[in-house]
Amino acid sequence: MKYSTLIRLRRLSQILFLGLFLFLLFRTEFRGSLRAPAGDIRLPYPVSWFFEIDPLAAVSNALATRALYRGLLWSLAIIVPTLFLGRFFCGWICPLGTLNHFFGSLKSERKRGKQLLESNRYKSWQALKYYLLGAVLVAALFGSALAGLLDPISLLTRSLALSILPGVNYAADAVAGWLYQSGFRALRLAADAITYLGKETVLSFKQPHFRQGFALGLLFIAIMTLNLRVTRFWCRALCPLGALLGLLSRWSIVGLRKHTAQCNDCQRCLLHCQGGDDPIPGTRWRKAECHLCLNCVAECPEGGIRFAFFPADAGTTLEKPDLKRRRALTSLAAGAAAVPLLRGATGLAAEPHARLLRPPGALDEKAFLDRCIRCGQCMKVCPNNALHPAFAEAGWEGLWSPVMVPRIGYCEPSCTLCGQVCPTGAIWEFTAREKAWVVERAEPGTKPIRVGTAFYDRGRCLPWAMATECIVCEEWCPTSPKAIYLRAAEVQDAEGKTRQVRQPYLDPERCVGCGACEFACPVQDRPAVYVTSIGESRSKTNQIVLRRRRAAVPSGFFPETNEVPGWKKGETRTFEAERLWEYIDGGADKYLRAGVQRVLTTDYRFADRIDAVADVYVMRDASGAAKIYDSESAEGSRPADFGEAGRLFSASAVCRRGPYLVRLVAYQETPRIAEALAELGRAIDGRLKQVR
Repeated sequence: MKYSTLIRLRRLSQILFLGLFLFLLFRTEFRGSLRAPAGDIRLPYPVSWFFEIDPLAAVSNALATRALYRGLLWSLAIIVPTLFLGRFFCGWICPLGTLNHFFGSLKSERKRGKQLLESNRYKSWQALKYYLLGAVLVAALFGSALAGLLDPISLLTRSLALSILPGVNYAADAVAGWLYQSGFRALRLAADAITYLGKETVLSFKQPHFRQGFALGLLFIAIMTLNLRVTRFWCRALCPLGALLGLLSRWSIVGLRKHTAQCNDCQRCLLHCQGGDDPIPGTRWRKAECHLCLNCVAECPEGGIRFAFFPADAGTTLEKPDLKRRRALTSLAAGAAAVPLLRGATGLAAEPHARLLRPPGALDEKAFLDRCIRCGQCMKVCPNNALHPAFAEAGWEGLWSPVMVPRIGYCEPSCTLCGQVCPTGAIWEFTAREKAWVVERAEPGTKPIRVGTAFYDRGRCLPWAMATECIVCEEWCPTSPKAIYLRAAEVQDAEGKTRQVRQPYLDPERCVGCGACEFACPVQDRPAVYVTSIGESRSKTNQIVLRRRRAAVPSGFFPETNEVPGWKKGETRTFEAERLWEYIDGGADKYLRAGVQRVLTTDYRFADRIDAVADVYVMRDASGAAKIYDSESAEGSRPADFGEAGRLFSASAVCRRGPYLVRLVAYQETPRIAEALAELGRAIDGRLKQVR
């Protein structure tokens, strides 16, 4: 086969694999409905395929985790041929290499005549990529996936997904908008065509925005621009994957055979060399630097060089890279020192950032940093644009790893896409049943995956600080039952008039940290409700610390539905003493002074039309329950036949037994409700006797 034919095949291969990469990148987006009634939402294509065949991702993952995550075994499809053929991946498959090849082929003032010939000679700085490889692999051995910062597949995906494509998306929308507003029918049709075809192919369904997108775009443009000075500068000097493949190519059976006698010193081979591997006769060919672009043999008019299997003239070939021992040891030491230096600073174990909200399904922070290669796949696929590259939130080690920014987007309850596209298992592939945010899809008894917990800034909350009605956060809360609930309160406005508003409260036991409340909060500059990472499922230590419970509470404390005729039981909530104000704000002090430890409250409904609530106050001892009971007025009541002492009013009841104080309140007063409350009180008192 002629070398010109091989050149055409190589170009076709580059175009096909670059096209495949872009197609999978464009398809890393869910364009269907997130409200599907059953089953997991899934992408139709294996969008992580390029990461699965990436040897650097596989090796660093294996070193960091002492295992190999599922599809990464496909990297053998690149490693094994490299052992026989050399760095064919760089010249034939790598999409970033193809872009570098294209821009490196462009003419510039810096690459003309002798300057181009000189720039294509091997330079000592090309060994830098091997030192970088050593550093990132040693760092992986010590448990940090820093290789992802420089991995070419990760770099290209991150740059395009988080910067270039959002910019293209914005420009296309702007052009379409300008054409549509022009008023000309033909231009409006063109705008409709751009919008329709773009949204179905390369454009996002809605305009994405990413933090640090500008910086990532500048970095990518700089890498491409450097090709105008030195052909494939990234591949020659900085690419750790190319260095890994260069080391593996040492044993390849394909080599360059040079015939010095046939060379007329035209130097056309050097003129078109992509790897800086010195293909010219009279010098030693550097096997580890060659990309197998075949330009040198195709351009040689005399046939003075050619590729062959098992070339006999080994004296003209340098089998391994030219590395300096001291520099190599320094790079290994730098990789070993990087991890303790990064983790010795604040951010991982000491003073973790409160806003470090990882995606649902993310591993514990240390294990997460062992695996995450900062590829940007999870950020690209997130349907609500909630995930963004980290800067300082995760410390320097976590640079560009995914964090959730609820003010920009919230985590969709039914979505599991980030776990599907993660190529290394930093986010495990969870299901909607395991996520358990949608009741219809959750496994009964399954605890939901929690990203964090929401908190209120009452000084900024409209109902709390400004006597203004607002229930947006409660409406947006997706949990069932809702983690955010409202309580009516009478407040005075600026004119001294009494107004009734519903003030929001949050139950941390139900909150999953999805961020919908923060996203929807109408207070624009800094929301009145915000999500922090405390309470996240992935950490055993980053939890809301509660006092140790001192009194036992039986599992069947409140009567179940229809156990007492006519009564239907609702959800039970528990408030520890330190957060009793969340339940009885303004009146908690007297209970705290009496030694309350916690309050259990359950909503009830009688005869499907009367709402009521049953509270049990667990005191430190019986004297505390008696103190509260005796401090309250008995006017308008009659003695109750339950509890050690009890009172029955027309629409409420109270009793005490040992360290327990029971309070029943109906929200509507009817002739039957007093006796109905008495029946409920007797049932609860019967359970209290069993506890004692």
